[in-house]
Amino acid sequence: MEKLRCRFTVHTYEVDAFGQLSVPALTGFLAEAAGRHATALGVGIDALMNRGLTWVLVRQRVEVLRAPRLHEELTVETWPSGIDRLAAIRDFRVLADDGTELCRAISQWYVLALSTRRPHPPLSVLDAARFEEEQPHAVRFSAGKLASLERWDREKRFHIRYADIDRNLHVNNGSYLSWAMEAMPREVWEAERLAALEVQYRAECLLGSAVLSRLQPAGGGSYLHGIVREEDGRELARLETRWVTREA
Repeated sequence: MEKLRCRFTVHTYEVDAFGQLSVPALTGFLAEAAGRHATALGVGIDALMNRGLTWVLVRQRVEVLRAPRLHEELTVETWPSGIDRLAAIRDFRVLADDGTELCRAISQWYVLALSTRRPHPPLSVLDAARFEEEQPHAVRFSAGKLASLERWDREKRFHIRYADIDRNLHVNNGSYLSWAMEAMPREVWEAERLAALEVQYRAECLLGSAVLSRLQPAGGGSYLHGIVREEDGRELARLETRWVTREA
C-alpha cells in the first residue's frame, strides 16, 4: 500500500508553554493525514456518511522521540496496515526536514453506523485485496486492554464545550488527551514532557455532559488515566502515559 505524505508547519497556536508541539495538536496532524489518505482512497468520511456510516478512532499509541518545535516543518507519513477483526489499522511516522524520525504512531478505527452507533465490518467499505494484508507497523500496541483505574490520586472536572464536539456529534479524541494532561501535577508538567501515550476510547460522550479526569502514578515516569462521565460514572477512555525529562 502506497504511503501518503503530508507537510505541516508547527504554528504558535499549536505549541505548549515550552515551544513544543502539544500532543493534542500532534494527534490532530495525524488525524488530518489519515483523513486525506482515506479520501484519496475513496473511503473518506464524506463518502462514508453518504452511506450512513462514519469512521471513529478506538485506540491509538503515539511515541514522541523528540518533540517537534515551533515553526518546524514536518512530514507526516501514513498508510493502512491491516485489519484486526472489527478495526482497520493505520500507522504513522513524523519526520523532520532532515529525515529524522520524531514521532511514530499506530491507530485502530471502527466503521460505525450512524443510525445504531454500532460497528460495521471494515471490509464492508474497504477492498480486501488492498487493505486486508498486514503491512509493516511503525510501532505496536501494548498487549491486551489498558488497565482501568481502581483508585486515583488526582481528579479534575470538565464540562463538554461546543469546541469539543466533532462531525460525528460526539467529543473529539483530542479533548480526551487534553483532559488527561490537565490532571498531571504541575511539577511534572514543568520538568518533563510526554514521551509516549496509549489510549482506548470506550464510549461516546455528548454535549451537555461533564467528565472527570483521574490520575494514578504507575512508577518509572508512567501514569494511568481514566476519563469517566460524571452523571453515570461510565468509563469513556483509558490512557497510559510515560514522561521524560524535558530537553533544554
